[in-house]
Amino acid sequence: MHASILAAAEASDGLGLTRAELVEWLLASALVIVGSSLLLRSRAWITALSGVASHPFTPIASGLYATVMGLVIVLCHNIWVADLRVVVTAIGWLALGSGVLLLMIPEAYSFVLRRVPITPKLVALRGFLRLLLGGAIFSYLVTHA
Repeated sequence: MHASILAAAEASDGLGLTRAELVEWLLASALVIVGSSLLLRSRAWITALSGVASHPFTPIASGLYATVMGLVIVLCHNIWVADLRVVVTAIGWLALGSGVLLLMIPEAYSFVLRRVPITPKLVALRGFLRLLLGGAIFSYLVTHA
């Protein structure tokens, strides 16, 4: 691993957390919050998404968001170890890759939306998976503190 990336991952934030741990806590929190919302309010998500899904700026905005989030995770948490922390790193790389793809090929967004119908069950499943993943990261953080 590049020395500056390793140093950034090990630097403390004044709260007793390394940057990598801060990224882990933030990602776990976001996964649990968004996952709960998707699971409990799937129809509201579908209504909201149906209003913006066909707008031409949606893939650009989504791409910008995913690229920034992916970069933050990759730059502060590029940790390749044989435990749950590697999942955080993989999520960062997936976010970065999908963000760049959306920025370079925004029509991919509508292509996927046409192929995968957004149903309440699918939204709830995505919520459940986020809850499960966020909970697993929280569990790792608590047991390895």
